[in-house]
Amino acid sequence: MKTYKININSNKRAIPVAIIFFGLSIYLMTLTPRDWPQYVDLGVIAILFFAPIIPVTIFSRGKIKIELTEEVFRTVWIRRFFLSREQNIELNWSRIIDFVNQEDRGLDSFRLTLTNNQQFKFYRYSYFPQKDDFDKFLAQLPKFIENVNLASTETIQQGQTEFQTKSFRWVLIGLTVLCIGLLVNTLMNPDSGTRWATLGVIFSGVIYYWSQANRKN
Repeated sequence: MKTYKININSNKRAIPVAIIFFGLSIYLMTLTPRDWPQYVDLGVIAILFFAPIIPVTIFSRGKIKIELTEEVFRTVWIRRFFLSREQNIELNWSRIIDFVNQEDRGLDSFRLTLTNNQQFKFYRYSYFPQKDDFDKFLAQLPKFIENVNLASTETIQQGQTEFQTKSFRWVLIGLTVLCIGLLVNTLMNPDSGTRWATLGVIFSGVIYYWSQANRKN
């Protein structure tokens, strides 16, 4: 049996905290003077944007232990979420169709696709380094599943992330066209009110998701 202790996060508990702190950050962004040097403006916006991640991560965290045996994939709670009553989970390998880990700029998720149109999924906020076994789990899981496949008539595959689907690619193409249009408008109309710092944040996001869409499993 292989055992891994992993920090996970609850989106339901993170949302109200995020609304409060990100709302405050956005308000403070509107108060920054427009006559500041561009590099100062970009730095302040970056700090205000990322600062709320700290309380969001802290107030939404729990911890589980994942156990891999020849028969089952099992999760056992070490520290439950705030006001949580979730039970431990045990899944026979025969119920699992595929697995995938999806990275999303710090809001990562791990998913098992199950029979009967069901899923097992947990989220993990990786904005800051964490002392847990998640990287070890990801590195060893494919090999463990290979051994499970050899002993079973069913084959567990490595699945696609949401960013690798055709529908997301079409959405990404649309966003790219809109971003290019926004850039052209800013170049042709310097007084449009669009900040270069804002454009930098938008384009960095688009580039990141293109890299995820073309990522090889």
